[in-house]
Amino acid sequence: MPISLYKRTGRCSHLQWCLFCFIHASAELLLQNIYRHLVLTLIVNQRYFQNFRSLIEMLLYCFGFFIYFNFVQIAQSNHIINSEQDCYSNSPMAVRVFLTVSSLTASTTTKGVVKRHLEVNWVAPLPIRSDRIHIYRVDPVRDPTAIPILSLEPIDYPGGYYKTDIELSVHTRNLRVSSKYTCLGYWATYKRISGEMVTSTCLRTQPKWMSESAYHLAGLQLSEIMIPGSHDSGSFFYRQEREPFSKYKYAQEVSIFNQLVYGLRYFDLRVGHYGDKFYINHNFLRTEHTVKSILHEVHKFLSLSPKEIIILDFHNFPHGFHNDKIHQKLQKLIVSVLGSHLIPFTDEFENATIGDLWEHKKNILLSYDSDTRNSFFPGVFWPSIPRAWGNKQTAEGLKEYFREFFEKPTPQGLWASMAEITPNTKSIILHPVSGLRVLAEKINRNITHWFRDLYWQKANIVATDYFLGNDIIDVAIRTNRIKGICPESAWSNMTP
Repeated sequence: MPISLYKRTGRCSHLQWCLFCFIHASAELLLQNIYRHLVLTLIVNQRYFQNFRSLIEMLLYCFGFFIYFNFVQIAQSNHIINSEQDCYSNSPMAVRVFLTVSSLTASTTTKGVVKRHLEVNWVAPLPIRSDRIHIYRVDPVRDPTAIPILSLEPIDYPGGYYKTDIELSVHTRNLRVSSKYTCLGYWATYKRISGEMVTSTCLRTQPKWMSESAYHLAGLQLSEIMIPGSHDSGSFFYRQEREPFSKYKYAQEVSIFNQLVYGLRYFDLRVGHYGDKFYINHNFLRTEHTVKSILHEVHKFLSLSPKEIIILDFHNFPHGFHNDKIHQKLQKLIVSVLGSHLIPFTDEFENATIGDLWEHKKNILLSYDSDTRNSFFPGVFWPSIPRAWGNKQTAEGLKEYFREFFEKPTPQGLWASMAEITPNTKSIILHPVSGLRVLAEKINRNITHWFRDLYWQKANIVATDYFLGNDIIDVAIRTNRIKGICPESAWSNMTP
C-alpha cells in the first residue's frame, strides 16, 4: 500500500508520525523480502501462488490501517499544536472541513420536535476540480469501504459551504458524557482524486475539552483563553414556535446540560421572579425553565466532567425583583445547589490560572450583576462581565462594529463578544414570523470566519444564538492550544 495514503497534511513535526513512517516502511520492506524469497519456492506450485500473494497484500493493508488508526488519527485528534515546534510548522493554509447544523426549521417530527438541515463547511486554499468532499453515516477511517451518502466538488461552491437535504432532529434527551468527544452519526472527509484523505471530521460533542487540553490550559487564566458560550442560554425550546412573536423569545434549542456536553462554557442568564419561583426570562418574556432546574443541570454535568470550568453570568433581572430580599432568596438558592463549586471572588482567585482552579477543585465562576452581589454572601459572586454588544440588526452592521471594536485595546479581565444580530421593535413588528432562527442563519457562518481568521488572538468569551450553526467550539479549542504553547511572536503566522 503506498505510503502517500497515510501522509499527513503539512510538515511532519511529531515524533509519533516519524515513528509511524519508520515502522510502516520497515514492515513493508520486510514483508516484501519474505514475499520475494518465498515466490521462488511457491512458483513450483501454481495452485497456492495466487492465494499466498493475496494473503501478503491483505496483511500489508491491515497492518497499514492499524498503524494509521493508532498513529495518524491520534495526531489528528490532538488539534495539531502539541509542542512549541508545531508553532512554526503549523501552516495557515491547512485544509479543514467541519459540520454545522442550520438554525432554520426544515420540518418537525410527529411529536413536534424541530428538524434542521446538516451543513458541510470547508477551508481549502486552492481546491482543484478533482477534490471531493464526502459525507458518511459511519466513520470512514474505521471502515475504509464505507460508501458516502453525499459527495460534492468544493470547487463548485466558492463560499466553502453547502447546505444538505439531510435533516436532524434536536436532541431532547441528555447527551452522553464520554471520556472523549462523541460523534453523532455523521462524518465528513476531504479527499484528493487519488483517494488520499486530507482531513476528516464528524458532528460531535466536546464534553471534556478543557481536561483534554490540560497541558495547554493549566498555565492560562480564564481571561486569556477563548471561551465558547451562548446568548440567552436559558431561552431554549426544541419545538416549533407557534405563538405570536415567540420566534423572538427563544435563542437556543437544546438544554443547558446538552449545551455543556456540546462544549459551551459560558452561559448568559436572565431571571424573573414569579410568585415563589425563579424562572429564566428573555427580557420581559418568561420561559418554561426554572432557575433551580438550570442549576441542577450544571451540577449534574460537573459530576460527570469535574475539570471543566463554567461561567454563569446572571446578567439581568427583568421581572419581580422589587426588593433586596428577593435577590437574597435567589443567591441562597444558587449557593445551596452549587456552593462547593463556586470560585470565590478574592485576591487569591482573581488572577488564578486554570491549573490553580483545578488544584482547589473550584470550577464555576458566577457573575451577579446587582448591587446586592456582596450583601448576603460576601466574596462568593463575581462582578458583572463587560460585553461587546453591537445592538446591530444586520450582518454588515455587526461586522463593522467588531472591526472597530477590535482595533482598540480590549477590556481587562473577563469580557464577552455578543456575536448575534439583535432585533429591534421595528423589525419585530414588521417581521413577526421571522425570528431569531432566521437572524442566526444570517450571521453564524460569519461568526466562524471572523473569530477564526480575524479576532482569535484578542477574543475572550464568544456568545452566539443557535450555536450549532457555527464552529466556535472547535475554533476555541484550537485557539487555546495555540495560546497555551506558542509565544505571541508566532501567532501572526497561525490560524486556529
